[in-house]
Amino acid sequence: MTHPGATGPGAAGRSTTGRDAVTPLAHRHMPRLIAAPGCLTAQRAGLALLICGLPLRAEPGPRTELRLTGPFKDTTVRRDPQSILALLDELCPGILFSADPDRRAGQQRLICQTMTADVRLREVTHATNHRDLDIAIHLLRDTMLRIERWFDAPPAVPAPDAVVAVVAPLIWRMTLLDRHHRTHLCLGLEGIMSQAAQVSRLPGAETLLGEEAARRFLARLPAGAVISLPEDKRPDWAQALGPVAVPQLRHITPRRKTTILTTPIRHADIPSPPGPEAAGDDPLDAIAEKLRLIRITSQQRRYPGRATPRLPSRLSVIRLLSHVVGALYPRHYGPPGLDVQSADDFVAQRLRAIRHRLAGQLELEWLLHPEAGQPDCRRRARAAADAFLAGLPQIRDLHDTDINAAFLGDPSARSLDEIVLCFPGIAAILRHRIAHSLYGLGAPMLARIMAEHSHSQSGIDIHPGAKIGPACFIDHGTGVVIGETAVIGRNVRIYQQVTLGAKRFESDGEGGLVKGQPRHPVVGDDVVIYAGATILGRIEIGKGAIIGGGVWLTDPVPPGAVVTQAMPSLDGTAS
Repeated sequence: MTHPGATGPGAAGRSTTGRDAVTPLAHRHMPRLIAAPGCLTAQRAGLALLICGLPLRAEPGPRTELRLTGPFKDTTVRRDPQSILALLDELCPGILFSADPDRRAGQQRLICQTMTADVRLREVTHATNHRDLDIAIHLLRDTMLRIERWFDAPPAVPAPDAVVAVVAPLIWRMTLLDRHHRTHLCLGLEGIMSQAAQVSRLPGAETLLGEEAARRFLARLPAGAVISLPEDKRPDWAQALGPVAVPQLRHITPRRKTTILTTPIRHADIPSPPGPEAAGDDPLDAIAEKLRLIRITSQQRRYPGRATPRLPSRLSVIRLLSHVVGALYPRHYGPPGLDVQSADDFVAQRLRAIRHRLAGQLELEWLLHPEAGQPDCRRRARAAADAFLAGLPQIRDLHDTDINAAFLGDPSARSLDEIVLCFPGIAAILRHRIAHSLYGLGAPMLARIMAEHSHSQSGIDIHPGAKIGPACFIDHGTGVVIGETAVIGRNVRIYQQVTLGAKRFESDGEGGLVKGQPRHPVVGDDVVIYAGATILGRIEIGKGAIIGGGVWLTDPVPPGAVVTQAMPSLDGTAS
């Protein structure tokens, strides 16, 4: 159906199922759009009218609605986007929605997903802290990437439809945020943006998606939201792209970004990696590209305003741990066949390698801090590596007391060498003492990598922050958990499945947890804790106390006390 003066993309050249289709409803009604200022529904209804080739006669009003008034003054009013589109589809069948049932159902699903994206965008613009903004952006982009898949496989003759009318105002808002607040929400959404650009060029669209509408939208952003921070405090994701926006995966060739604003967006506003006109045919390239875009936003959230730093190498740290163990016990963990002289040479050579490699990994960890500078981190790392090496004799001396405690406490032990080579509890304590030394030097990430590797090898989970005195023996060891702020005295014996954990976590009043507060048990000297005992909270277990198997304990225990479960009783015999 074509009205006088109508200028839509399909005002002519359509069959009776297109814009020239005439329905009884169209004869009797003329649409009139009442548009609330800055209303998303008004923009969608206006674009739908333009796509249908109907005149856009928007009138200001307190709320958005589409009115259809017939010759006998009967009026039909629709207010939500779905019902407005359904009514226009009755007026002009075959334009907004496909006649094919499957594709029509797909269009309706896409419209519902776009409504979900509306909610996600509101969460982005109203987030008051970076954590909420991270979550909101992730949820918004997840929804939009699902919608993008629809536009990645267009019909043979693509034409604007109901989906485009609904998505275009949303992507227009996202592009405004990209342009003025450097959010880069539209990266990877080229299909949506291309279709939206086609609609934005329709005569009359400038009144819906023009500069005045843009100023109104930006002016209504909440002042207290993270996205509205001043430029000097605003997160800038562009740095995560690296120099001149070179893609991190060089074999991926991302497609060029298309803008839909009536004024062009500069390269500095939304970084676009250089590449060919279109991505390769391999769908894995598209998946890798979208993962790259998500990675970019995530990295820049972690490192706002600076280039993404390198991370310490988990493999290198684990190898470093192995080298330290070998330097401490070269006959047991060094190369085979070492004699006394060659062992000394091996240790000296290994210590030099440890100092160099440890300093490099320490520097990488400390460069992750927002205010870190490379010269200072490098000097600090070298000094810390020297301090760590200077403490190795103490670690060796301390661990020898652990080995001796195991020999005295386990009747199955036949020799000290057997204990060093075979006992998982002894291996876990040695690696803990190494990790604890790094933890004390201010390298919690390296220490945690070592601790978790030891956990995976022995089944014993000891946080590197835990303080363990001399002559500690963990027998069997499987399932033992020792928390970050636990303190264990000298000559303590612990059996399998024991937990020294926290009873509760303090809150900072804003939904976060208070870090580093003492919350784990303090175990005195000469204590024995038998299998399966669970000791929770910052309670003290007195010197010489014995904690029986399977005990659940949240109260302090005086020195010398014996804590057991209720004695099991025999009520009868089996029949």
